[in-house]
Amino acid sequence: MLALAKLYRPVTGTPFQQDETYREIAPCAALAPYIRCFWGSERPLPDRPGPGGIVIPDTCMDVIFHVDYAQNRISSSFCALDSASSFTPPCTSCGGLSATFAIRFYAWTAALFAEDSLRGSMNGRYPAGRFFRRLERALEPILFDTPTLQGRIAAAEPVLLTLLGAGTADADVLNAVHHMLRTSGRVRIGEAAHAVALSPRQLERRFDACMGVSPKTLASLLRYQLLWQDMLRHPLFDVQDAVARYGYTDQAHLLHDFRRHHLMSPREALRFARR
Repeated sequence: MLALAKLYRPVTGTPFQQDETYREIAPCAALAPYIRCFWGSERPLPDRPGPGGIVIPDTCMDVIFHVDYAQNRISSSFCALDSASSFTPPCTSCGGLSATFAIRFYAWTAALFAEDSLRGSMNGRYPAGRFFRRLERALEPILFDTPTLQGRIAAAEPVLLTLLGAGTADADVLNAVHHMLRTSGRVRIGEAAHAVALSPRQLERRFDACMGVSPKTLASLLRYQLLWQDMLRHPLFDVQDAVARYGYTDQAHLLHDFRRHHLMSPREALRFARR
């Protein structure tokens, strides 16, 4: 698990955003192999108009708590693995006071904290209690009276460590994911199954229960996410080099696949990320 976290650090469509409305903070060392980050608003903030955004397939899953101080209530949701991007609408409300706190899991670790199988959950938005009842019950009473992001993280980490002790990782799934990452998502599913001594059908069932996604879909998402990270990191990113590195047939194939996942061309995506 730790090896995967060191090997792979997925990013969002706006990875440079860090302000009072949205900040990402790394978990403690004990949770680092399982949680990509905590994120949310630094403190309760007045609702105000703002631009829309984009949610890309970052190969993560999020449990999100929204604290509405005006209505004196907390709501929570679970965002499963996405296979395509979606645009979020601009915020038009104002006058209220609210805060957001979220836990972002790696795709292959969310199941360790859930009570139910994640089978068939891909592209879904659910009440958090459908899969994470214990986490929801433990955190909701705490979050309303804990106004800062750091305070919420301090309250959440002991709960997550307790829940982690009740989960069991699927070693075959983790090894198959490691094989996919080592090949930048280019591996054939039969090869991934052979690498962990399973049939393709068995691997399909294991992936669906653990992540709600097929091995083929996850490999495609990993390839897209690694490509996106390359674009962000390298000012002189070369498309032709990427075609060879990620196993595309030609430049047109790469650009089509990227737009299919991101809804933008690479140039548009980078401009949006750095706006």
